[in-house]
Amino acid sequence: MRWNFEYGYARVSDFRVEAERDEKSGRVAVTGIQLNGETMRPTRRFWKSMFMRFGFSESVFRYFDHGEVFQRISEKAPNDTVRFCLERGGAKGTRLLSVSNPKRPVITHEEVQGLLEHYSGKDIKYTEGVITSTHRPRSGDCDFEIGGDKFKHRFVMETPIDGFSQPKIYLSFLRMLCSNGAIGYSRAFRSDISLGKDMGHCISRALESYDNGEGYAGLRQRFASSQTSWASLNECNKLYKLLFKSDRAKGFNRPTVLTDFHRLTGQMNQLYGLTNLDALSEKRLRVLPAKCRVYDLVNFASEIATHHADESSSRTLQAYIGSLISDEYDMEGTAVEAPEFADFFVSKDDSSVALLN
Repeated sequence: MRWNFEYGYARVSDFRVEAERDEKSGRVAVTGIQLNGETMRPTRRFWKSMFMRFGFSESVFRYFDHGEVFQRISEKAPNDTVRFCLERGGAKGTRLLSVSNPKRPVITHEEVQGLLEHYSGKDIKYTEGVITSTHRPRSGDCDFEIGGDKFKHRFVMETPIDGFSQPKIYLSFLRMLCSNGAIGYSRAFRSDISLGKDMGHCISRALESYDNGEGYAGLRQRFASSQTSWASLNECNKLYKLLFKSDRAKGFNRPTVLTDFHRLTGQMNQLYGLTNLDALSEKRLRVLPAKCRVYDLVNFASEIATHHADESSSRTLQAYIGSLISDEYDMEGTAVEAPEFADFFVSKDDSSVALLN
């Protein structure tokens, strides 16, 4: 891990917001936050932690400047100290990750690394204050097949190292044909780790003993159902918008992702003679099928997230999968028989660039 992390304590009055107002739109953009004479970039976790810590929302900035809000909080709570965490050494410079209650337990990145090495964590990634790792449950791989594809049981743990929020576990399946990991990023397949004073001990206990037979059975049923359900234009369009946004942000290491997506689903506009899918209501989009099944969407999204996306885009795509499989599909059970599904969906292209750091 190339990042370094620094923890400290401060009052709200110690933070100085640097912002610029766009003369045309009138919107205010925060360019940095100054703390102890150093200017750093605030992250989304910083703002979310501030909102939760002091009980206000982002909408307040529509009526008051950031500096005014911070000043008012410091006047009402002059002695309210927060713990902060800084990220140093990344490509984006020094970043302010979050603020948290000083009494709340925190685990450092060194401690997390030690635990993950001890418990054989795989596919370890870091993004914006959270370390993500993949593990095998206590009951083992529990190999099984759905429609000819072989899977293994896995679970993914998210461990915050900035003191904000608590560790979470998400159920996951590993598709063996192409080593894709589909993660159930939704409340239906999530477990929170209860914390005591020793955060490392709580995480260690969870890694040693975690299993969820009922949850895996539910996840397996949703995968099986996805093979016999046509994907609706609504489900395809939601994934397309996520792919388009990440592609513009250069979040993929393949230039053909959108082309491969259209080959999978069919040219959705041309299928129904439309110039723009947004011209149809969501209700209408839910009953119009694409040329693929929901299972194809899951595998496509997981292939991109596992092999061809940076950390931020990967997390977004896995969240799409979790949301998709946790609810009833738009066209549940409309495809009678499950065909033989493709192993890979993304074209090979030697001109692809390396993953972004």
